[in-house]
Amino acid sequence: MARAKRTDRAEARRRYRATLVEGPDDADLEDEAPSAQRSAAAPRRSAPATSPAAPQQQRPSIAAAFRSSFRPIDLRGDLQALPRLLRHPAFLAPVVLSGLSVALVPLLGLNALTSTFYQYFSFSAPLGTSFIAGFFSPRASYLVGGLAALASVGFQALAFSAGNFGGFLEVFTDPTTNAPLSHQAAASLILNQALFVGVPSAAFFASAAAWYRRFLNRASPNRARQAAAGKRPDGKVAKRNQQRPILARRR
Repeated sequence: MARAKRTDRAEARRRYRATLVEGPDDADLEDEAPSAQRSAAAPRRSAPATSPAAPQQQRPSIAAAFRSSFRPIDLRGDLQALPRLLRHPAFLAPVVLSGLSVALVPLLGLNALTSTFYQYFSFSAPLGTSFIAGFFSPRASYLVGGLAALASVGFQALAFSAGNFGGFLEVFTDPTTNAPLSHQAAASLILNQALFVGVPSAAFFASAAAWYRRFLNRASPNRARQAAAGKRPDGKVAKRNQQRPILARRR
């Protein structure tokens, strides 16, 4: 009787070892395969979609940038936009500089600084006035430059009527007789040159300055786009995050 029990126990142990040696059923393998595929496909769906970086625009040749910088004159559109342009800083800033250059000569006297400032922003050919007006004007640069030069003529007419203009009118002489001109004759000579020569030349130099600005933008388009990318929708430049120093202690 004891021997039969030992035989049954040995047979049970053999059957238990046989179940351990056998692998899992095919049904279990079929159930595990789709779950493995789903787990492998899950990271692909959860990965965020990255937008491709915008390719940089190819820089055109100098000749192409030179030709494309010319713009035909739209006289009708420029005249319609003139009231808005007269309030633009591209017109107000050179007009203020022109009036200041005229006012400093009788106030501070004639010296190297006031004479250079006056000849650059007023006198008969205000190159500084026309360049600032043309380079920063959004459109109609020739009109903005010509009107700024015309305002300079008005400032000079008022200053000449008030006196000898700090002694500046005394340096003019008659080209034929080499005799000094009177204050009225010298003032008339300067005003005529500023009106009939300075205003057209200012319009031309202002349009040349606007062409130069367009040429710079077309010759390096990536730089202009990078500068525009750093601005917010309201036109302001976004501030960069300032990192704390490494050695800064936490409070």
